[in-house]
Amino acid sequence: MLKTAYLTIDDSPTSQTDDLTDFLVANDIPAILYCIGGAYEDLGITGQGIEQNPQPLLNAIDKGFALGNHLYTHQRSSDLTADQIIAEIEATEAQIERLYKQSGKARPFKTLRFPHLDRGCGGWVIDYDRAGVHKEWLEHLFLGGLNITLAPPSAVQIDIKARVQDYLKAEGFTNEIFADVIYPWFTDTEMAQAFDALCTFSSADWMLNPAFAAHSQSWPHKNVPDLIGKIDMDAALNDNTSADIILMHDHENLLPITIPLIKHMLENGIKFLPPTMASNFCRPQE
Repeated sequence: MLKTAYLTIDDSPTSQTDDLTDFLVANDIPAILYCIGGAYEDLGITGQGIEQNPQPLLNAIDKGFALGNHLYTHQRSSDLTADQIIAEIEATEAQIERLYKQSGKARPFKTLRFPHLDRGCGGWVIDYDRAGVHKEWLEHLFLGGLNITLAPPSAVQIDIKARVQDYLKAEGFTNEIFADVIYPWFTDTEMAQAFDALCTFSSADWMLNPAFAAHSQSWPHKNVPDLIGKIDMDAALNDNTSADIILMHDHENLLPITIPLIKHMLENGIKFLPPTMASNFCRPQE
């Protein structure tokens, strides 16, 4: 049975977005680019979002890729109020809608991923205590590839998360674009109920960003072979009964890391799928 996956890329745009999307087109790989709306700072580095650097994303739309919302200033939602989170979403939505209007192409769907997968409760990405037999696996998934720590959320944070999920539902955001993901730990838990996009495998490529070197001493992955080992040993990526949602990043200076990882997945027989609701939009065009 063929192993399949959806490629999702966080933190576009950068100066390397054009090179990244050219590589994906050359290898017939569809992807969703989750885009930051405005200027931001994270772990001491600064970046420009759609508002400051729209052209690579206009190019991406023309190449057949889909854009998703990654909030406006890449802040952790657990540090914000519900109103602030919604304002971040809406400011980025305005930028994404402007790009699609300028491109003359229809937006195929609305999808959002929270920075750091912080959905309002920090490292408590989902309610692990309600995941039943899947709790240990899901803790491993989210703590193994993200820059988050595990701590139970406060009642206020739980309420904020619920309010934002209600907002996303009302505004038509969906994760039904990943219809071929059928792991029980996905379909039978909060992961499938979410109105934002989660992941089933985090590449942890961001750990090798040279800009983060001052912070990386305690991070478990130090080089490309480490990350290839993470791919090869992942139970989900070795299970052909379900597709996966793979999380990677579009960072300055990260392309020499990203490309070998994607090539390794291709060499291991992974076939990248277009989002379910938009196969005519999201496959790179000739």
